[in-house]
Amino acid sequence: ISRDAYQARLDAAGIASHADPRLDDALRLEAPVPVTALPGFDEGLVAVQDGSAQQACDALGPEAGARVLDACAAPGGKAAHLLERDPALELLALDVDPRRLPRIEDNLRRAGVLERAQVRVADATLPALWWDGFSFDAVLLDAPCSATGVVRRQPDILLHRREEDLAALVQAQARLLDAVWPLLRPGGVLLYATCSILPEENAGQVDAFLARTADAVASPLDEAFGHAAGAGRQRLPGEDGMDGFFYARLQKSD
Repeated sequence: ISRDAYQARLDAAGIASHADPRLDDALRLEAPVPVTALPGFDEGLVAVQDGSAQQACDALGPEAGARVLDACAAPGGKAAHLLERDPALELLALDVDPRRLPRIEDNLRRAGVLERAQVRVADATLPALWWDGFSFDAVLLDAPCSATGVVRRQPDILLHRREEDLAALVQAQARLLDAVWPLLRPGGVLLYATCSILPEENAGQVDAFLARTADAVASPLDEAFGHAAGAGRQRLPGEDGMDGFFYARLQKSD
């Protein structure tokens, strides 16, 4: 359904909304409502997702019909968004935790795109166990992180994070970057994204990757994605009415 047509459905249901110029596929509700109150939610006409998460699809910007890897796909919102935009994508969605796979499949099924995706339980850091040898045109690496960017909605994150957690996450992010980069074709793009506001996970992580990866080049993103932060862009929690998020778009040199 188009955005205008869905807004008409919301108006008819007495739910006020407005478009956001940063988000081509979204309407922002004036007040929260249960998802069960959203017209056509169960039929997959609409999904609920923070604006920062939605912008990952814009930042990746895969070419039409591209072969795409979503390396850490749960719960599947970004994979569904990519496939809704371009049904011709060849998309492989991975997650290391088998308990999260049903959630990915449920979200893709509700959006009507499950049959267009491959969904697998796999560790993205071990491509020898799952990769078919054919290069990807684009990789979305929405990396596991401290989730400090969603603190406005989940303030207890500040109580549960420990210093040793950050060190382990930074190491895991680096392993993921190093593992999936060789799967990308020359000229292809990788989007590294986190819902974190910590420099170690974001600008620092990407700067270190660029320093050790000769064929990786930063592909600048504009100010619609937040403040300049090293080779990427950082939004802080609440800015533009969205969660805190980091994006870095990296291109493999030919």
